[in-house]
Amino acid sequence: MESPLLTDADQLTILTNSTILELLKQRFLQDKIYTWAGTTLVAVNPYRFINLPFQLNQPITSRKYDEPHIYKIAENAVNSIRKVAGEKSNTSVIVSGESGSGKTESTKYLLNWITTYNTHTPTKRHAQHLEQQVLSFSPVLEAFGNACTKCNDNSSRFGKYIVLQFDDNTSIVGAYMQTYLLEKTRVVHQGADNFNFHIFYQFLEGLSPEDRDRYLVGDAKVYQYAKSTPNNGYEYDSWSRFLQMWRDAGFTGTHQHQIFEVLGGILCLGNIQFVPHNDDIRISDSSEAFLLKSSELLGMSKERLSQLLLYRCISASHARRKSVFYKPCTLVEAESRRDCIAKLLYDNLFKFLINHVNCKIKSETHTSFIGLLDIYGFESFQVNSLEQLCINYANERLQLYFVQHYLKDIQAEYLEEGVAWEEIFLCSDNESCVQLMSGSPSIFSLLDEECQLNRIKAQEVSEQLAPLSGHPNLTCRHKDVLNKQFSIQHYAGCVTYSSTGLVEKNMDLIPADIETALVESQSSFVTCLIASNPPAAKGVPKKKTVLSRFKHSLDDLLSKLRSTECMYVRCIKPNNAGKSAIFDDKFVSRQLAACGILETVKIRSQAHSTRISYVTFMSAYKILSPPVDTKSAGKENEGLPKTTHFKNKFKRRTLVPSIQHNKGPQSLLSPDVAVKHVKNDDEMVCRSIIESVVSLDMHKLVSYGLSKIFIKSSSILNALEKAKRKKLNICAFSIQCAWRRYKLLKLHKLQDWASRIITRAVKRYLYLKKLKECQRRAPEVLTGGIKDPDAKDVVCECEGMLPLPDVEVVAVKQGEHERMALHGPYNTPQVSLAREIFSKDGLVSIRQMFKVKVHFHVRASSILKNSHIAPDMYITQHGILDCIE
Repeated sequence: MESPLLTDADQLTILTNSTILELLKQRFLQDKIYTWAGTTLVAVNPYRFINLPFQLNQPITSRKYDEPHIYKIAENAVNSIRKVAGEKSNTSVIVSGESGSGKTESTKYLLNWITTYNTHTPTKRHAQHLEQQVLSFSPVLEAFGNACTKCNDNSSRFGKYIVLQFDDNTSIVGAYMQTYLLEKTRVVHQGADNFNFHIFYQFLEGLSPEDRDRYLVGDAKVYQYAKSTPNNGYEYDSWSRFLQMWRDAGFTGTHQHQIFEVLGGILCLGNIQFVPHNDDIRISDSSEAFLLKSSELLGMSKERLSQLLLYRCISASHARRKSVFYKPCTLVEAESRRDCIAKLLYDNLFKFLINHVNCKIKSETHTSFIGLLDIYGFESFQVNSLEQLCINYANERLQLYFVQHYLKDIQAEYLEEGVAWEEIFLCSDNESCVQLMSGSPSIFSLLDEECQLNRIKAQEVSEQLAPLSGHPNLTCRHKDVLNKQFSIQHYAGCVTYSSTGLVEKNMDLIPADIETALVESQSSFVTCLIASNPPAAKGVPKKKTVLSRFKHSLDDLLSKLRSTECMYVRCIKPNNAGKSAIFDDKFVSRQLAACGILETVKIRSQAHSTRISYVTFMSAYKILSPPVDTKSAGKENEGLPKTTHFKNKFKRRTLVPSIQHNKGPQSLLSPDVAVKHVKNDDEMVCRSIIESVVSLDMHKLVSYGLSKIFIKSSSILNALEKAKRKKLNICAFSIQCAWRRYKLLKLHKLQDWASRIITRAVKRYLYLKKLKECQRRAPEVLTGGIKDPDAKDVVCECEGMLPLPDVEVVAVKQGEHERMALHGPYNTPQVSLAREIFSKDGLVSIRQMFKVKVHFHVRASSILKNSHIAPDMYITQHGILDCIE
């Protein structure tokens, strides 16, 4: 054994079932319930709460804490739908395992992280609203679809595929849910150590005295459909919290009243008992109160409901007329009709809940989605019927998909790409069992045939399976036929099924008079529930059987899974008793062998988790390409046609133009040589990028196929992304420096013009001042007479140095002092800047005019230093520091 603290089973040097088992055991005993097995996350159910150092609103990959966790799967799913490496795809997370292994809790953790993480997006308010509705509907759906079984206190009795819809910004814009095969027979019949759906116990325990009189009759413990409350860890007394979740999920008070009426009507139906009366039967006197309450809640008269239970309608057509007869029911038929009404109402109520929420939160426009599949786990009870047959068939199909998709397809891809590969024996290939159950001929086809022939005797079903007895996965001996049972060897173990009631359940026959009576109910809600599935009219083909409908829905699900990128969470039960801190080696070992964990680790140890095409890789990471030496590049391309040279290695040119325009046969490349050259050039560029980023010892973790790069470790991809972000930051900084330099140069030009305007205006003022003084001293200069030779030279010099006559410096009085100001009509950027500088840092007295000289001073910019730009004399807003001489 390596180290018990390894986080990934593929780090083991010896890969066997026993070493993986020991690793899981050591981590489980240290409260580390999550372990990687390649790209699959193995989650061992601790049967208690464990506080792990992860927060819902924080990214996982950015943390230094490197323990496996279900949140990492959630974050990987979100990252996979982003536009990474130029591609965008949908993602499915498949949560599988036996009943009681923690699939429902794992799905809730995934849902919580994804919805909470997306509340930090630009569409925060919308995401929070969706998060509230999705998370609030989860406990509502759990109450109506989950039940306590022998193996699990909170077992999902239906399959669900939750779809979270995203837009281009990876923000949640909608969600919806698809469900599969609700176990509606549990409403009327629960086996040993099994109980009804949670909602019935919550309903009975949580109603106020006023509501109890409104929807029920008598004490909560008298109802046959909910005989005793399970003594387990599920909370049935949190009625107020459930009602709050109910409102948050979008259900109004009217919906609550209508649904409570249906639940109360179902419970009261279960207490209607029948007793013999002469040659017929009648409703017992003790059941009259329940009959009256049930008829009121379901919107029909007491006499109509009584007739519906005690008599069955028979229609007969004779030539031009149609006759209707009512035949009294036997005791078994009356109980069957009563249970049929209860199952029909509850099944349609469950569908209504799903459709109601889907209509509120589903988005018609989205670009990608994440699907969370939580489907029933493998089941084997003392008595197994059609429900367990369908559940185990679904697990067989998912296991076969996992084997084909994750193991066989990866091996085939490696062989096609020419990457070295070692064949692995797949011990979990269960295709033969799937063919036994749904092939041709198969158990499903034989049961459907029995439904068409209306043969419902259990012994006849076992006899019909005799032709398949030679199959290695089926056991149907003479003893089994007499006991009305048969056995199937599933991938997870052998299960014995009872033939009793198989054909009846598969037919799912609902008498037309029952549907008609419920559609004609005075309760609009009951009518709406049943009218969504109206009875078949004359000439319309009969409804499909339960098996055929379930197989069709499962085919649609697998088709959707094939179109997405799949991630796997394998849930494991540490023991069969459901107790914490107990790890049963044999029990867990059987689950590891059955779910293909060993094959997953072997594939992972040899395979590469990331496979990217050359074109996609170059479009994503071309910015990381090292500088190309033009001299060496010319030598490498020597001898090839000019059109095949790459001025830019990342912009590939086609070879077709050179073949079309160059008619010389000696200069042409054959198609094989051309394709090989393009592939070699792509590989060379991709190889240079990877080698420039990752260390030398990690180069062996990358393989180069014919059209793809195979990266074995996610750390390489993380290093590429990190280097890409660093390079983009450098580029962004260079752009900022160039832009700031441009702004500074533009400002310098303006300030240079402003300095010239101020200088010339001041000089003009000084010369005019001096000219006036000379004119005062020598007025004869203007008349032609010369008394002072120096005055003439001064006048000529002043007249030649009088630029910008419309811009002048004037003295402005401010109280007792004078301040020089720049006046002029021009409204140009240069003059405006000159005015601003002159008014801010201008001269305060006439005397300064004759002592200072205008020039500007600049401080060296740190940006210019960092960008290696020669800092010429740039003008800043400091203005005139030294003034005119």
